[in-house]
Amino acid sequence: MTDGTDVITYMTEVNSLPFGTLDLDPQPHVVAGPPRRVRCYVRCCTEILRPPGGGYKGEVCSVHGIRCHYSTSGATYSYADVRRNIIVAADLVADRIVGNPHRFESDRLGHEKSEDALTWNVVRTLQECGLLHIVAGWITGLEIQQEPRLYLWGLSISDDAFQPWDLLLAARERLESNLPVQRPPTEPDIGLYLPGYYLILIEAKFTSSNPFYVDGPRRDEQSLTKNELLDIYQDPALHMLNVENARRAERVHYQLWRNVVFAEWMGQAANPLMFAYVANLTRARQDRESCLEFQRLMKSGSAGRFTRLTWEQLYVCLGESPALSRVHRYLETKTAGLVPGFELSAKPTV
Repeated sequence: MTDGTDVITYMTEVNSLPFGTLDLDPQPHVVAGPPRRVRCYVRCCTEILRPPGGGYKGEVCSVHGIRCHYSTSGATYSYADVRRNIIVAADLVADRIVGNPHRFESDRLGHEKSEDALTWNVVRTLQECGLLHIVAGWITGLEIQQEPRLYLWGLSISDDAFQPWDLLLAARERLESNLPVQRPPTEPDIGLYLPGYYLILIEAKFTSSNPFYVDGPRRDEQSLTKNELLDIYQDPALHMLNVENARRAERVHYQLWRNVVFAEWMGQAANPLMFAYVANLTRARQDRESCLEFQRLMKSGSAGRFTRLTWEQLYVCLGESPALSRVHRYLETKTAGLVPGFELSAKPTV
């Protein structure tokens, strides 16, 4: 084992998937301390490791290359080498996304629960298979065979340039150049853009739920108040959201709100006649109510331009193409907290 301060090369198969339901023991085995230690979470591994915590990086299993996180909130793991958590174009992720100066946060891509790793693994696969237009069709209702441009976290992915999206930069300048607090800029998880036809922003979730603001003071030094959100993220030319309904609402899911405002502003900046759309990509058992709640903040004429998709839908509806067998297997075995992350034994609830 190692404490993570040395550089170690782990021998792994090129085509191996991240550890999943067949590899992991869902019941952590804890060794009393101090300091507290746990047995490596990979089945039958005998290495005893000190988990990360309190500023300590944690020991890395010399056999499996993972750190085993353990706390009162549960158990999870992370890879010392981020590429082991990636199933497609892993070197691109390690070389061009990790540490990218145009990304707010990229240091958690090696974590079991990383929604960014999940997003890359699924969406990059769909891009390489030429299937992004199908996802766009579900959201927009348009039957257009042409593939849209793909942006992840505001970076251009279709051309592997990993440069910031000019429309997003313009929207940030318009809407976030004078915020009352120091906070990260809006960074949509997924952007699908077909000039002249549609612009789609997608907020992707895995284990976390849609966060929200309620009336009252700021909750921390980076947050806004609910009224600040509604005052800052609007423009007289925008018409998709009902601001007055939002002011009366008990809470507003602020990531969804910002995505709608950004999508409409960016769409209008690109082409005043082009429609903008927003989707929330979640697990089947998660965030149904928050999406229904947010839908009530859309103006009646724009109700169809916000929708909810699930990871399980992507798994079921994209068919049985051999090119998708790897991502299908990845989703079938994907874990969250050492237990199955998705409900894929039956047709999902959508």
